[in-house]
Amino acid sequence: MRALLVEDEALVAMIAEEALSALGFNARSAGTGAEALKHFEDQRPDLALIDVGLPDMRGDDLARQLRALAPELSVVVASGYDREELRARFADDDRVVVLPKPYTEDDLAAATRSLGFPR
Repeated sequence: MRALLVEDEALVAMIAEEALSALGFNARSAGTGAEALKHFEDQRPDLALIDVGLPDMRGDDLARQLRALAPELSVVVASGYDREELRARFADDDRVVVLPKPYTEDDLAAATRSLGFPR
C-alpha cells in the first residue's frame, strides 16, 4: 500500500512516516501542497495523510483537490485546529477522516482502519 504524507514539520513527518511504515504503508513525504501534488501524480497513493497547517496552502484544501483528482483516494486530515469545523467540511465524504493532533500510531491505525485498511 502506498501513502503520501504531507507534513512540513520534520520531526512530526519522521514519526508519522515510521507509524505509516509500521502499519504496512510505503510512505513518500512532501513538505508543501505543491510538492504533494507533484508526488501524487507520480505515485498515485492509496492513502494521503495531510497536515492542515502547510506553508503554501491549507491541508484541507489540498485534500479536496486530491479527492477531486482521485475519488477513490482515502485521506486522513491531521490537525491541532478546530476538529469540528474540519469534520463539518468533510461530513459528506466518507473517504476522509479527521485525526486530532497530536496523535499516536494507535490513533493513526484506528483512522486507517475506519477507511477500510487492514490492521
